[in-house]
Amino acid sequence: MLSRVAERVYWMARYLERVENTARLINVHTGLLMDLPREAEIDWFTLVSIFDADMFYHASYEQISEQNVMHFLLADTDNPMALIHSLSALRENARTSLDILPEETWEQVNELYLLVKDELSALSNRRRRQNLLLAIMERCQTIWGIFANQMSRNHAHSFLQIAKHLERADMTSRILEMASLLLKENRSDPVRAFDGLLWTHLLRALSAQQMYTRVKGPNVSAAAVLDYLIGDIAFPRSLFFSLSAIGQNLSPLPKPENLLASQKQVLHELLHTVHSEIPAEAIHQRMDALQIQLADLNSQISEQWFYPDHSIA
Repeated sequence: MLSRVAERVYWMARYLERVENTARLINVHTGLLMDLPREAEIDWFTLVSIFDADMFYHASYEQISEQNVMHFLLADTDNPMALIHSLSALRENARTSLDILPEETWEQVNELYLLVKDELSALSNRRRRQNLLLAIMERCQTIWGIFANQMSRNHAHSFLQIAKHLERADMTSRILEMASLLLKENRSDPVRAFDGLLWTHLLRALSAQQMYTRVKGPNVSAAAVLDYLIGDIAFPRSLFFSLSAIGQNLSPLPKPENLLASQKQVLHELLHTVHSEIPAEAIHQRMDALQIQLADLNSQISEQWFYPDHSIA
């Protein structure tokens, strides 16, 4: 497998997961804001902060408003974190990888791209926007289903899975940064009054509410949610699951020893931290540190396998 092909497949999977996660997060956050009082410190700009995009936003927009934030996160072609940017990159990487992907992949990706392009002008209409976000999530899940059921378990599939879980772990860590706001001692009375609702929406952002209830029961608490989303061994969006899956899919690739050592180190640090006992500010710092470690893993993958003209047996 040529390194340039492996790189395209890897980034196609990262962008596919990023598109779904962005749509999922905005959809759930919109529902949360409809349930919270206006005086709560969680607002539309909280979404921008989750993506660490504060400077990018302020460079282009003078005011913070629902319309500006939605345009910035969904349709702003000058924003490299915008959904339309990820979707364009997904489409291009899929187009140039057709020879190793199931035939239906291009049709699904192209239809998704055209659907979003057609609906971008209606982003100010909240109902149409929410319907679009749901359609994006469904289409992304369809594409992952095609990969799961129609691809041989070869190196291309390994790169798809590594990329998916690396991107997923990054997004889960960003969503968990919300814990800093939900747990800090000086949070406002409105936030305190809606603690249960906030943690429930955080679970929904990761499609985790139903599985959480089966494992932890109906009561939603900060400690239980953090424990589940960080350390659950069976839920596919927990940090433990994603980091473990990265290791499992690194193993079949050529000379993975150094990367496996890095992956195991990240996993070890995660499991040997009692997150429920960490102050809110430290949770934010821990998730930031994890994002740096994930970025380092990404760099190591690029250095190991994506050099031009280097082939993978």
